[in-house]
Amino acid sequence: MLEIKNLHKGYNNRSVIHGIDLCVHRGEIHGLIGSNGAGKTTLLKCAAGIYKPAQGTVQYDEKSIYDNPEVKANVAYVSEQLDFINIYSVAGMAIYYQNFYDTFSGEKFDDLVKRFALNPKKNIGTLSKGQRSKLSFILAIAQQPKYLIMDEPESGMDAESKAMFRDILIEEVEKEQIGVLFSGHDLADVERMCDSVTMMEAGEIFAQKSVDEFMESVQKWKGILPQEAADDKRFAMTIHAASRIGDLSEFYTVGEREESERILHKLGIGEYSGQQITLEEIYMLLKKIHMQGRGRVSDVQTEGGLQNG
Repeated sequence: MLEIKNLHKGYNNRSVIHGIDLCVHRGEIHGLIGSNGAGKTTLLKCAAGIYKPAQGTVQYDEKSIYDNPEVKANVAYVSEQLDFINIYSVAGMAIYYQNFYDTFSGEKFDDLVKRFALNPKKNIGTLSKGQRSKLSFILAIAQQPKYLIMDEPESGMDAESKAMFRDILIEEVEKEQIGVLFSGHDLADVERMCDSVTMMEAGEIFAQKSVDEFMESVQKWKGILPQEAADDKRFAMTIHAASRIGDLSEFYTVGEREESERILHKLGIGEYSGQQITLEEIYMLLKKIHMQGRGRVSDVQTEGGLQNG
């Protein structure tokens, strides 16, 4: 298990991440989501043993990773920077990696290069950003790590390559029981791939659950919101991000579905029905709640009565 406890890290007397607690078990894919500058890359570099924590611990199977080659040998890191030795060919990078990683599988490397349709003879300096992202992922998987840390691993990939990336990652996690921690901006992909998700803003975690728990904790509805309901103080505590089209409004509730329905009924909101919701919608709503009320749902007010959005 990767276990991060009370992690703090900053630069030039400025705190970047603070009080981070996070666990990733082998065989699990854990996603990090947050806006640019939320601290995801700093967290991932601490998790990969590149940065030394200012406070707190990063441990793999109860052993610290920083300055510990034995632990680092079991962890592969895919950087958003995609730094390579540009004079090498694709195949040449495999030879280079074999000199450093005893577990590196040339057979797995060759198989993934074929699946991603990369030319092994092509010079790395001529590869597109998407092709370099593929190569970085291939090299990490070929290391046969126990844990995989990735920062925006799909950057530059086209839709077909992203689908293949997802399939291969899930296949390797299931087959080899790799523990994965990665950041991603495509929340549809995060929803498809991940078992659990951490949501970050301004260097701290504001929500952390399994994907299933997130999908159960926020509900999306369509129904009629009478004006008299808006005068009830429970309305502002219950209804979030309402938007109206004609007589019908779309809105969200947070918490247990049965309790939310009970309050909607008491508010006299009629003819409402549950709607399909995405992880992206949940993230945007919970981030808004966090930013406006520092995580206190009761502090969130709807904007503009029934016309808010």
